[in-house]
Amino acid sequence: MYCCVTFDLVDKPVGTLDLLVYLLRQGTSSVAEILAGASMNRDTYQRAKARLLSLGFAYEERQAENLAYRYLGLTRAGEAFARALSPAADLLASTALSLEAELARLEGEDERATVPRRLDLLEVIADREFSLGRWDAASEYASRLASLAHRSGDARREVAGHLGLGRILQKRDRHEEAVRDATKALRLAESTGAHDLASDAEYLVGSALERQGQWTQALDRFASAASGAERAADRLRRSLARQATARILARQGRTEESATILQEVVAGLEDAGAMEELPRAYASLGSAAYLLSRRDAVAWFEKAIEAARRVADPRIEAHGLSNAAAHWIDARDFRKADAYLRRAREIFQDLGERSGLGAAELNTANLLAAQDRWSDAERHFDEALGIAREVGDRYQEASVLLNRGQMTKRQDRRKDAVSLLTQAKRLFAEIGSAAKAARCDEELRGLTEPETR
Repeated sequence: MYCCVTFDLVDKPVGTLDLLVYLLRQGTSSVAEILAGASMNRDTYQRAKARLLSLGFAYEERQAENLAYRYLGLTRAGEAFARALSPAADLLASTALSLEAELARLEGEDERATVPRRLDLLEVIADREFSLGRWDAASEYASRLASLAHRSGDARREVAGHLGLGRILQKRDRHEEAVRDATKALRLAESTGAHDLASDAEYLVGSALERQGQWTQALDRFASAASGAERAADRLRRSLARQATARILARQGRTEESATILQEVVAGLEDAGAMEELPRAYASLGSAAYLLSRRDAVAWFEKAIEAARRVADPRIEAHGLSNAAAHWIDARDFRKADAYLRRAREIFQDLGERSGLGAAELNTANLLAAQDRWSDAERHFDEALGIAREVGDRYQEASVLLNRGQMTKRQDRRKDAVSLLTQAKRLFAEIGSAAKAARCDEELRGLTEPETR
């Protein structure tokens, strides 16, 4: 009886097949050797590694926590599988090289008749480089795609080129430049009635504004992204825009609205079988439920962790672990919270994910404060605050100040607590988080009232 072969086990995440074949040919290698030799960035490597480990195709050795002293090798099963796939990998590699060679030849000839083929090649190669996290190469090909599409009057491909550039700039935390390219893409997409691409452009602008703490403007953009997706009859795009809206509403303190939207988003993504998108949706719903003190919050976090592991998405796994730890701190299961946070910090450090690491450091500080380990907590609060300021996350910065102020208040250091909580209140008010600003007021009332001892 014939059984279909699920090649998606190794073709997703991107880079899994590359890593498998690299290890077959090079043998057990350090992370530094793999990143250089296989031309991978950290994110691609971590996702591919997670997939191979989950399949039992690879093993990891550690001589130290430093990435330079970590090694990855193939198990017997992994080696056998890699040998079987090696001829196909060679064929795919030669195909990729031949595409680049063909593009170079056609560009050298620069004949008008070859423009459609050159656009096809530029789009395919730019997408491949982006998926592999090769930002410089992806940026070059996306720029060439936008330029050639503009000269040849192919508006859709020109939009795709500018969107590609915008996404790369966002990955590099260059948000103002990302908005510039996304805005170019938006104007062109709207002028040609490309509602799906207009939705993508609005979403990209909204994401950049959100990361800069400009929530009101970001909400407008996400609403436009959802409308564009509806006009394009694209349920997945609409769900992602609605999820982004819910994320901001939760930060603004409109948590009931956020949770309602996220329930709808999760149901829609589950119906659509959008497995890659579900881990983030589960994590977001968990966060909203936690803010509402709902008992099901931890269940959603655990579901996010499980789903992230299933699709080999360490970043969302780490966010789920870090968020779930907050529940275990409240439940005073300090051992479990500590285990979750250690794993989350390790993943974020391996990914070079500073924003996520800052959140994990904040929860670690809260864990230590809950155990009255004041000096250790102060050290992690310092780290969390430094990261929040480094990445420009004002909500995270205010959260650190609030939580640190609460700890300082418990220590009966009234003057320091007032200073921290006042700073937190000002930041929350500036970014439009009224509920959090009110929480700061509650904490301050007990400090600014006359002592009755």
